[in-house]
Amino acid sequence: MNKLYFGDNLDIIKELYQQNPNGFIDLIYIDPPFNSKRDYNILFESIDLSDTKAQKQAFADTWSNVSYFDTLNEIQEVNLDLYNFLKVFDNINFSKSAISYLSIMAIRIWYMHKLLKDTGS
Repeated sequence: MNKLYFGDNLDIIKELYQQNPNGFIDLIYIDPPFNSKRDYNILFESIDLSDTKAQKQAFADTWSNVSYFDTLNEIQEVNLDLYNFLKVFDNINFSKSAISYLSIMAIRIWYMHKLLKDTGS
């Protein structure tokens, strides 16, 4: 395959899983969010600065409980045991922010596990 993908890994790994649900990938690298509650920008140069800004937003590193609920529903569809495990945190009044993070990471790790070869990293 010898491909490098750039983007939200969840979209990419879901598409790859639909194409081939059996482990076929050697290496997956992720750079998860850290909930720094900051917006990160990229700087760029422009020949004509009259109508452009010197930077634009690259991404916002803030967790959302909305994505937690959406992700939890998806986890319930693909793996009921994982869903039940995450619901335990909700039932014991664990931090919603922490549950959000666990949920968005859990669905990604579930797909990555399915896509990696037995010898993959």
